[in-house]
Amino acid sequence: MLIHGLGGTSASIWKHLPGDLAAEFDVVTYDIRGAGGSERVPGPYSLDDFVADLRGLVEELGLERPALVGHSFGGSIALAYAARYPGEAAAVVSAGGPVVLPEAGQQGMRDRAETVEAQGMGAVAETVATNGMAPSFREAHPDKFREYVHVLAANDPASYAATCRVIAEMDLTAELPKIEAPVLLIAGDRDGVAPPAAQDATAAALRDVTRVEVPECGHILPWEKPETLRDTTLAFLRSRV
Repeated sequence: MLIHGLGGTSASIWKHLPGDLAAEFDVVTYDIRGAGGSERVPGPYSLDDFVADLRGLVEELGLERPALVGHSFGGSIALAYAARYPGEAAAVVSAGGPVVLPEAGQQGMRDRAETVEAQGMGAVAETVATNGMAPSFREAHPDKFREYVHVLAANDPASYAATCRVIAEMDLTAELPKIEAPVLLIAGDRDGVAPPAAQDATAAALRDVTRVEVPECGHILPWEKPETLRDTTLAFLRSRV
């Protein structure tokens, strides 16, 4: 199951991955609440809502012990699910998934929520894309950078703001030791949302963890280094599922 994060959609974030995974696995993608083709559910939201949405989808489809692959907040949802339903996830891949933001990051999320509610997504889309991608990628692929800005700008402001506030308040630290599934933590060395030091702390709290740091890569790993994400994810799932 592929779970996208804040500002993305299943089609935009995972466009480079499902086909390769589908050669060996049954792949399910979905848009999280308030994003893409999902219903615009009024906020406020909670992390419990996002985990319950995933649980409901797993049950509706009759899936047994799915492997969860999440990017950014999608990685956070995957970790939370695996902690709250021990033994019911075959494996977890968290690509730049934060566990808890530092105080400055938490306040930044709250401020961003207020900005998009007052001024719309256009007020933050370019800044968020700029901060999310490594400078080398933006310079080498200006067309892909602009495309990602458009993905962000297309979000529903109210849903986006409600999700920002969930991330601001989220802290999975105490839940990580409950995870029984093997976990792959993969993130860019220039990821500002899940930086190397934070990934080190996350890894230390997990029972069975594989850690991969991708050089010269920011937070938007599925766009910046899709081949690395694909190859690393496939190798991990082949060995663990």
